[in-house]
Amino acid sequence: MPENLGPRRRKLLPGAWGNMLAFHRDPLSMLSRFGATEASLCPIAIARWTLYLVTGQDELATIFTHHVRVLEKGPGMDGDNPLIGRGLLLSETPWWETSRREVKGALAPRQVKLQRATMEDTIDKVLDGWPAGDLDLFPKLVWLTAAVVVSSLFEVSLESETFAAMIDASRKLMEFFYRRTRSFIRPAYWAPWPLNRQFHEAAHILNDTADQLYAQKDIAASEFLQSLQHLSVGDRRAQIITFLIAGHETTANALAWTLDQLARNPEAQRMARQDATWLDASIDEALRLYPPIWLMSRKTLVPMHFGSQELPAGSFILMSPWVSHRLKQNFADPEIFSPQRWIDQPAPKPYTYFPFGAGQRSCIGESFARQEIRLTVQRVLSRWNLVPLSTIPTKPDPRMSLRPLGGIPVRLLTHSRD
Repeated sequence: MPENLGPRRRKLLPGAWGNMLAFHRDPLSMLSRFGATEASLCPIAIARWTLYLVTGQDELATIFTHHVRVLEKGPGMDGDNPLIGRGLLLSETPWWETSRREVKGALAPRQVKLQRATMEDTIDKVLDGWPAGDLDLFPKLVWLTAAVVVSSLFEVSLESETFAAMIDASRKLMEFFYRRTRSFIRPAYWAPWPLNRQFHEAAHILNDTADQLYAQKDIAASEFLQSLQHLSVGDRRAQIITFLIAGHETTANALAWTLDQLARNPEAQRMARQDATWLDASIDEALRLYPPIWLMSRKTLVPMHFGSQELPAGSFILMSPWVSHRLKQNFADPEIFSPQRWIDQPAPKPYTYFPFGAGQRSCIGESFARQEIRLTVQRVLSRWNLVPLSTIPTKPDPRMSLRPLGGIPVRLLTHSRD
């Protein structure tokens, strides 16, 4: 844990260290246990600190709509990260506002619609290389989503060896961030620490990849790359790498969980194959049950009031789509995969469903990701019937994003297109 999570507790409460161990061992269960209480702002004693899990609609609305003025991203989201600290994901105001304004055009819904044909072509080419039979979908989806980002957002290409190295470096970088966020010891990035070597090796590859992508800007029609022309080399790399990683890591997980749930629910799979409404509902439901971004954190910059409660400056706040999406007061039968809840039913109440975040810091790539997910699932289902290779439910692995532990082993049975 970092040194400055918020105000120190004057004495340790019983269970504080036990909560810390529970969070490290099984954070989803631990947070769900606290989220099931009636408190909409639930204090959790962890080691020497108090963290606040927020599940109430009003409280979440305050947090999501007031980020820029009174909050910043919480510990673990290192703004001093020399690789992507200046990227859109980790930076804060005023640089964040400037960056978002400059790249939002490339990710606006109207622009994303123009990228559809390129997405479709890339997805089809990748799926052409999938064999029928038994395979693990997850690594193939990682490859597919990375290919879509490169071809559709950057509108360029990479040599196969460079592309494979980029995916491997991204995986190592996410593992580094995961281990760093869980560690009591966080040496400076320049320190000769064993874990830092992994960071710098991955950073070197990703910086080279970013340079190769940007070098093609004059022959590409990429609005995104064009928007970076005025930036320094370091800031330009930070933005490209941020979108490279965020653009394929979370989307691959969203696709993995959607296809996993459809494989385990044959009737839903059949309906999603035949009906666009069911397809969209199945995606929304998979994002509800298995949100790739399962935990978000904020740190208060000033004292904040939530009803009768006041949190002092420096307090550490947690918002968990995993928890909120599974509360009975938000969704009936929340543990069940039920696409029907999205068909001819009222929309979820505000701030009860937020797989892409909400408010000022919501995911700028939501339209891009949703289009990619929909096109990919649609094309997979048009080619194959999906059958799970195990009746044991896939276990979630809550790392930097919610990954399927052990992958998604399925059998692809060629589907008649008659």
